[in-house]
Amino acid sequence: MSSNNILEIIAPVSALSNRTRLYKLASYLINDKKVACIHHVAWVRAKSEANETELPADNIKTTALINGGGYGGKLTKFLYLIWMIRVFFYCLFRRHQSPVWALGFESAFPALLASKFRKFDIIFDDADRFSLVFPFPAFIKKVIQKLEKYTSEQVLVHVVPGTERYNFAINNSFVLKNTPSRAEVEKAKVLYQQRTWPTAKLIINVNGWLGKDRGMDAALYIAKSYNAEQVQLIVAGKVDCEAAKQLVALNNVTYLGKVSNAMALASYLCADYVLTYYDPNTEINKLAQSNKWGDALCMGTNIIVNSEVVTAQFLKKYHNTIMTPYHDLSSLRQAIDNVLAHGRDKGRIDTSSLTYEQQLEDLFAKVTMNE
Repeated sequence: MSSNNILEIIAPVSALSNRTRLYKLASYLINDKKVACIHHVAWVRAKSEANETELPADNIKTTALINGGGYGGKLTKFLYLIWMIRVFFYCLFRRHQSPVWALGFESAFPALLASKFRKFDIIFDDADRFSLVFPFPAFIKKVIQKLEKYTSEQVLVHVVPGTERYNFAINNSFVLKNTPSRAEVEKAKVLYQQRTWPTAKLIINVNGWLGKDRGMDAALYIAKSYNAEQVQLIVAGKVDCEAAKQLVALNNVTYLGKVSNAMALASYLCADYVLTYYDPNTEINKLAQSNKWGDALCMGTNIIVNSEVVTAQFLKKYHNTIMTPYHDLSSLRQAIDNVLAHGRDKGRIDTSSLTYEQQLEDLFAKVTMNE
């Protein structure tokens, strides 16, 4: 790739900084001067989220195809259809032939249809398999999955965080694991030294989207079950449910707010465990590909995960992992009691995985960037 090139990222998010996977991609492209500019074709779900807080604004141009709609409810589901229609027409009339990085089937499929007329390459970033995100009726789900397979076969590269969500294999797949960025890890080490962190017999990190199906009831239960000398929680991210609101108000909880990727990584360095719970009532949650696992293994932090997550079974090889059923809070407490009784044991740093930058180097070796 040349530093004179432009990459368009079509993603239904308000800002690239708001999605860890896209933030690491954009940082790599800008910092390594792989492109001169990134054009984000966006769905600005909330005006307050639209600013690129962690990326240089001079290197990013944003075009919003939709403004508003939020993240839930019937309106949001309807707007996904509007998004797909607008992506199709945007791509049909785009001015240049450079590749498109399309996040999700809802972006890649309409871009693919337009590319049949305009002849440009598509990198399909299938970070969350669309057919598993929403509880579609069986017939509609089957149709979407056929279209997902067709899209995967037709694009230049089908980028996936893991293979477990797919019952098909294609030659153009590329596994881009959710490992941390080398640059962000170095920033995190500096940030860690620049502030005072809470102390207790056990420190548990809770970060990311603090929503109702991300174990907030479990986090609240833990915080209420112990005093501040026994267990402290470090919490960071968007508060998005009642349990999370109660959690951040407790005296044994340090709430950092919404933080940068580097600060989130810094908070791992003082934590013994990170909580990664996914409500198994949502199908894709049982096939989660958590950024937190890669971050924790890199930073030497142990992991708490619910046992229903099929893709988390590999974590059993790390002997400090706590794995209990999502709704069985008494078993979770017993596991934490056991850690407190026998003393905490810092996790082993796993250096076997490639950094995000190393993976992207391999990926973009397959891509020709044309003006």
